[in-house]
Amino acid sequence: MIGLVIVSHSKMLAEGVKELASQMGQNKVKIEAAGGLDDDDNPIGTDPMKIEQAIRDAYSEDGVLVLMDIGSAIMSAELALDFLEDDMRDKVILCEAPLVEGAIAAAAQAMSGSNIKDVIAEAKNALHAKNVLLQPEEEEVLPDEQKEIPLEGKNIQITVPNKQGLHARPAAKLIEIVNRFDATALVSVNGKKPVSASSISQVGTLGAKKGEVLDFVLFGKDADQLEKALIDFRDANFGDDDKEIIETSIKIEKTETSDGAIHGIAASEGIAVGKSLWFRKELPILNKESVEDANHEIFLLHQSIDRVIQELGAIQKKITSELTKEKAEIFDFHKLLLQDQDLLKEVEDTVRNEKCNVAYVWNGQIKKLETEYLAMDSVYLQERAADVVEVGNKVLLELLGVAKKELILTHPCIIVTDELGPAETMNLDLNLVQGIVTRTGGETSHSAILSRSLGIPAIVGLGDEIDQIKDGEEIAINGGAGDIWTANHPDVIADLRKCKELEEAKRLKTLTKAKEPAVTKDGKTYQILANVSGPKEAIISYDNGAEGVGLYRTEFLFMNRDEAPSEEEQYQAYKAVCENMKGYPVTIRTLDVGGDKPIPYLDIPAENNPFLGLRGIRYCLQNTELFKTQLRAICRVSAEYDLRVMYPMVGVIEEVLSANELLREVQADLNKEGIPFSNKMKVGVMIEVPSTIFFIPQLALELDFLSIGTNDLTQYLLALDRDNNSVAKYHSPFHPAVLTAIQEILIRSKEAGIEVSMCGELAGNPKATGLLIGLGLEKFSMNSPAIPKTKEIIRGMNVVDNQTGFQVDSSIRTLEELKKSIGEG
Repeated sequence: MIGLVIVSHSKMLAEGVKELASQMGQNKVKIEAAGGLDDDDNPIGTDPMKIEQAIRDAYSEDGVLVLMDIGSAIMSAELALDFLEDDMRDKVILCEAPLVEGAIAAAAQAMSGSNIKDVIAEAKNALHAKNVLLQPEEEEVLPDEQKEIPLEGKNIQITVPNKQGLHARPAAKLIEIVNRFDATALVSVNGKKPVSASSISQVGTLGAKKGEVLDFVLFGKDADQLEKALIDFRDANFGDDDKEIIETSIKIEKTETSDGAIHGIAASEGIAVGKSLWFRKELPILNKESVEDANHEIFLLHQSIDRVIQELGAIQKKITSELTKEKAEIFDFHKLLLQDQDLLKEVEDTVRNEKCNVAYVWNGQIKKLETEYLAMDSVYLQERAADVVEVGNKVLLELLGVAKKELILTHPCIIVTDELGPAETMNLDLNLVQGIVTRTGGETSHSAILSRSLGIPAIVGLGDEIDQIKDGEEIAINGGAGDIWTANHPDVIADLRKCKELEEAKRLKTLTKAKEPAVTKDGKTYQILANVSGPKEAIISYDNGAEGVGLYRTEFLFMNRDEAPSEEEQYQAYKAVCENMKGYPVTIRTLDVGGDKPIPYLDIPAENNPFLGLRGIRYCLQNTELFKTQLRAICRVSAEYDLRVMYPMVGVIEEVLSANELLREVQADLNKEGIPFSNKMKVGVMIEVPSTIFFIPQLALELDFLSIGTNDLTQYLLALDRDNNSVAKYHSPFHPAVLTAIQEILIRSKEAGIEVSMCGELAGNPKATGLLIGLGLEKFSMNSPAIPKTKEIIRGMNVVDNQTGFQVDSSIRTLEELKKSIGEG
């Protein structure tokens, strides 16, 4: 099944799109979010490293589709591809489809097992909704149900096959299927008035249950193809895996006991003990007012919606960077709702026809939609009403110019509130929020889902019992049981506090194990390092057990800006990474740009074959001032920390000689200026260009270490463009030629007496760990999440068994044979 990656300048936006697309894809489609920067002061931007990891996490042999928002997101995505292994890169396609609609459509299409071409087509066709919205006023476009339906329309009936019925995810999938074709569809159930099958606000409230019949009327050029797609959708069980679906047609009742506890619905496991903080939200009273300029009112609506979408994107960015890419998926529904052409058209028509204020009309439509969701028989759909209200109120406050009451925490506390939306949940300070208690909600509400993802104990659906909790009193909650204990029960609170302390001790033990060295059963120790792109990732890597940084990708510091970072800015960034690694060694790769890593302000010339042109160290040697500025910053940090410098894309020995000469010039200048640096700073190169394999002895005379970059090495060794899907099936770091090259590098490096490591993606592939150890690799550098697992694999093996049990077998003729042999061994 096709995987999806959502790339946005805003972390929250990316996570929100992921949430929406995941629901529309029935959580069957691998969807990852890569949004924002790990910089609290400048969170808006795109991070190629995050995109790279997202692609890896979403990877499927069927392919991965990457959707991006604007500007540098495209460049960052292209840059991320450079970090992938060739065989993986060839199956990744960057798509120009609109981010939210495209993601929803793609997820819906991918869910049915469509090939990547069909998924791309679905994503691109999602532009239809925006095209309708952007029609000039004089070219008014009526909703589908108001158009004249041709007599030759095709009528088909689809019986709802899945347990949960037409809930949010299949509804989104349906919309995406319809928008994929040059056809229009109306749909109804139980004899109700037909609605547009391309509108989430209409389809989402049909509430069709399992066994009910959806009546479709199809017309247009592709009506026959759409009919087949709908039948396939039905045969695919609307994309649901009923074995994994929790039946939500029956409400979860709160446990009634007489133990003195307040009982709610257990939403997120965990124990919390702390002071309660009541958070009460109030909206201004709205009255209907006459306006003279209806078009201006509508302009204000779209302007407000744009701002909210940007805010959601920022929240998604935060979730992606601080938690995981899955965390932002819940905001897809929000975004889809804000871009729903039928909802917006109804608001616009009312404002124009009645000449009244858009805030009043918008509020009315949101309340109407909330009522429709609350009337659904499915608890899951009822809980989407909270999402409708939250996102609707965000737009309303923007329209009114009223500052939203922010939930700002100043001390550790347990939040008590009527309801907490997913965006509010994601904006919580995780260092201060101890737990969440709400009057409304259920275990499948988005805020509950996020609480579980964030690891925040939460109890929801207390109803009026929540009023027993006083603001500021000490309370204890057991999120797994749904129990809340007030200050009237000090003994119970004391017992729960002890349980909490035991939980924390267990968590610390897990982290301690991750930080233990990777030692095999027969006593061989391997060094496990991290690949990072900034200070925050260094913190995460350290916590995950990294014993240093084997690759600091400095190009990310140069991206998403209008000019190159200053020497001081670079110095502070490099220093922060070293500080966060607590004294472990850090290897900084000098600026690696060009090829698929363009940075506009650097004026990299257009080339017929950029991968063989001015990139990596070659660019730096032609732009010496930029290069020397970076080297100065690196050298300054080396005075205090165990720092190493590494040149990328070296193809000839002259490049090393020239780079080292510039390094000596920089050091001489620093010496004259009285600025300290380390004369013992180690220097190395990336082994990415096959030619370097043949002059390792010469490199050993000029350098201190080598690092194998399997991503580009595979591409250049096999002469396969990793961005070209037509040759993807031949692109693999497990190719016998690549493995033989790696073995040769390790042998020659050992003979030359030079240290060698691997920082390419292969280093973090669990299927390759034993293989690489068998070839003689002793130092691995990988993305942070792979570190604990790699260490665990190493601890469970014997080196002797690997060394005697694996060689690059010359009898293996094809890549498939090699994969089979690895799978069996």
